[in-house]
Amino acid sequence: MDRYIVGIVLRPHGVRGAIKIEPLTDDISRFKKLTKVYIENACYKVLNAQVSKNEVYLTLDTISDRNAAELLRNKKIEIDKQDAVPLEEGRYFIVDLISSDIVVNGRCIGKLIDVLQNRSADVYVVEMPNRKTAMFPALKKLITNVDIENKTITLDEKVFEEVVVYED
Repeated sequence: MDRYIVGIVLRPHGVRGAIKIEPLTDDISRFKKLTKVYIENACYKVLNAQVSKNEVYLTLDTISDRNAAELLRNKKIEIDKQDAVPLEEGRYFIVDLISSDIVVNGRCIGKLIDVLQNRSADVYVVEMPNRKTAMFPALKKLITNVDIENKTITLDEKVFEEVVVYED
């Protein structure tokens, strides 16, 4: 079954097994709608979700004390793909972008291996055939087409040459 990572357990919260989450999603209110999550392939029923500004706290069934919550520290929180929030047109799940061919001027320059997220713009990391990496911001004027089904991302050559950074 396909799953998306929506957060990482930061630490226990209180003595009754609640956990503080680092959300890895644009819309943290989505946690209020979850009925179940997966942590290391174990399914947990969500008993309570508290969301404020940038903080998320979850209470899960079978995690009833601080010691049990501590065992979840630094673990990824996943949801089933069908439970994902629908995205606006032009927005994509990172997992769907990874491994896409990056095409510039009709030729594949490499594969997308990572997306670094920050507040201003995501940064795409591409592994090139020579094992070097290229990085560029995910700008609307740069990305001319995203084809999730065929795993290709097409870039404007001129803009690409202006913004790309190469690493050894």
